[in-house]
Amino acid sequence: MKRVFIIMIFSGVIIVLIFLNQSESRENANEISENKLVIGHTEIFGVLERPQVVFDHGLHGKKLEKEGCKTCHPPDADGNLIFKYPFAVAQEDESTVKDAYHEKCISCHTKRIEEGRRYGPITCGGCHDRKRASLKVTYPAFDFDFAYHEQHVNKLERKCDPCHHIYDKEDKELVYEKGTEQSCFYCHDIDKKRGPVLAAEIDVTKRKRLTVKRVSHDLCVNCHLFYSQKHLKVGPTECAKCHTGKYRTTAQLVRVPRPDRDQPKKPLINVEGGMMKEVLFDHMSHEKSSRTCRACHHETLNACKKCHGLISRHEGGWVNVSSAYHDVFSEKGCAGCHNIKKSEKDCAGCHHHLLDMDIQAKGPKRAICTVCHSGKQRSAGLAEKIPLSILDTKKVPDKVTIKILEKQYQPSTFPHRKIIKKLIDISNKNRMAIVFHRNINTICQGCHHQSHAEAEAKKNKPPFCRNCHNISFDSQNLNRPRLLAVYHRQCLGCHEKMNLKSRGCTDCHKEKQKGGKGGF
Repeated sequence: MKRVFIIMIFSGVIIVLIFLNQSESRENANEISENKLVIGHTEIFGVLERPQVVFDHGLHGKKLEKEGCKTCHPPDADGNLIFKYPFAVAQEDESTVKDAYHEKCISCHTKRIEEGRRYGPITCGGCHDRKRASLKVTYPAFDFDFAYHEQHVNKLERKCDPCHHIYDKEDKELVYEKGTEQSCFYCHDIDKKRGPVLAAEIDVTKRKRLTVKRVSHDLCVNCHLFYSQKHLKVGPTECAKCHTGKYRTTAQLVRVPRPDRDQPKKPLINVEGGMMKEVLFDHMSHEKSSRTCRACHHETLNACKKCHGLISRHEGGWVNVSSAYHDVFSEKGCAGCHNIKKSEKDCAGCHHHLLDMDIQAKGPKRAICTVCHSGKQRSAGLAEKIPLSILDTKKVPDKVTIKILEKQYQPSTFPHRKIIKKLIDISNKNRMAIVFHRNINTICQGCHHQSHAEAEAKKNKPPFCRNCHNISFDSQNLNRPRLLAVYHRQCLGCHEKMNLKSRGCTDCHKEKQKGGKGGF
């Protein structure tokens, strides 16, 4: 009986602890969703002696609505509020930062006590709450996409100087110069490795810790407050209303105008002294396919050849123009970006096993150079869609029966023409695929990957899989899988990469009844 009683008490304690943990989890979840900030300054204090402070910025904003933001954020010489906190610290060391917070916060709370108003904590444990020591308050990054940019352009009557500036190295001040508008990230994303082009500007932003976060809040929030004081319609000033975690897709942004920097619509890319033909580049189409210009222009908005020459040089980070365009491992270059696109659901079915890379050179295969380097002959227009009528019903079989490996299972029937039509349909809906899939033979190579139409004895009669792959494993050629593996890798791999219906053995070929004939 005594043991049962102890167990009941122990169980009750566990239930209470679970309830408390759940309550704390709910509280923590609420903390993150509201306008709260964590004050810890571990970059100054290192390991904290007392728990971090979770500051309820939203609550303070409501309670001090009459006094306004100037209560904590005084204006600078230009009248803009200083959001850096603590603002009155000339030298950021442990003692001065701690005293600045204590003086400002405790004095304000004490004053409210004297006035008989509701006040915040005035003891150490009231702010440095151990229950919130491990709480992480994080906000999703805000994406100033093309739609937001267009709204601001219209609001400011197409004036760019309120936001954009460059750094005058001689006078050491910010100035506006038309035609130089670029992303804030180029100079203010100070934690990212940058090239030498903007070295002087980045040196200044690093010394002054002018991060994207800091300059964005200084510029955007001050501007919004300025318009709100005039009782005009304006953007939000609260954390959670900007940092929503909701982002527009490229499909939603496709009709939104892009910033105008006199960029060409379809330029012919050529490099002086280059030995390859020009490349017709559809810049307008690529703009509509990207959520930001920085997807390609990773250092500045200049053309690639401004920094990357035929011979590598300092301003290009010692990367020549060929590597800049053709690096299959870089998402900033053409070949690398295209490889990423090939891994998407609709493309991966064929491309997951097709290596368009020269392993030795670590670049694209030479056979596909002519797709891009076609010169001025393509300047009149891009490639056209592949018509379904091109399928010769007499030479292209409707179905293919695979029975070479027949043993435990009955022959498998492959819906040949149905698959081809589906792949053509997918290709015709993709702008990039239309350019690279010039004809039906390119689509066919998704399965007949080592076949070339010009080398076939009979048109539309590519070799069978068994002509290259043996039934048994070839120990002399370790890179060539046996026939059974080839079929399964090709078919099941395509289904897996394209997120199609999963297939079991009997979905493709029915199992034979016991007593049936064996052997291949």
